[in-house]
Amino acid sequence: MADGFNSAGDILATAIAFGGYVYAKKPPDEDHHFGHGNAENVAGLIVGAMLLATGVFIMIEGLLSLTRGRYSSPEMPAVWVALFTIVAKEGLYRYAHHVGRKVRSPGIQASARDHRADVLVGFVVLAGVLGARTGVTWLDPGAAMAVGLWITVMAIQPVRSNFDVLMDRAPVELTKRIVDTALEVPDVLGVEQVRVHPLGADYHVALEIQLAAETSLRKAHLKAHEVEERVRDAVAHVVGVQVHVNPREVAG
Repeated sequence: MADGFNSAGDILATAIAFGGYVYAKKPPDEDHHFGHGNAENVAGLIVGAMLLATGVFIMIEGLLSLTRGRYSSPEMPAVWVALFTIVAKEGLYRYAHHVGRKVRSPGIQASARDHRADVLVGFVVLAGVLGARTGVTWLDPGAAMAVGLWITVMAIQPVRSNFDVLMDRAPVELTKRIVDTALEVPDVLGVEQVRVHPLGADYHVALEIQLAAETSLRKAHLKAHEVEERVRDAVAHVVGVQVHVNPREVAG
């Protein structure tokens, strides 16, 4: 029953991930200047929250059954259902993982992680059912508690990662890569500030570079465009770059 509740939740979670992916593809408009990419992270956050709630609910139900002694030996069909769930969920994981990486969708990748968790959950359920059928009846509600705990732990990563994107948390290594790339452009004397704005699976970047104070306006304009192109080409998932030029006095 715990595994059944979890699978039922997967239907809604996958629908939410799909809706977030479709909505995120909408182009920029007059009140969404950077597009709608964060809809995928909203979907991923909802999926993670649903996983968290499901895990806690299943743990509580398993604990109540265990403490109240309300359990018995499951019938043989429970074994076949557990085996079928393991095979089906592994297939769903492989497909969703492949598609999620191909289209770089946080929502679909969160759904894929859920399917992989379900495979491990299926083995726990199978062990609990088989153990209960051999006479150790408490293993069935014990397996339900283990299922709930595992789902709760698996929910933490998608909740945290999608929350970080929505809060504009920029990876430190990405910022360093942007600075290093900008400094490789000839005549760029320094990088004063880098601001990274995550949007779905992509990033928009704004940075300030330093050029010699005597640089002509035309040359500064060309250098700014060169930095933009270099950063877009060299740094993965950066789709938009804005460069501001600051003058720097050069000694001698």
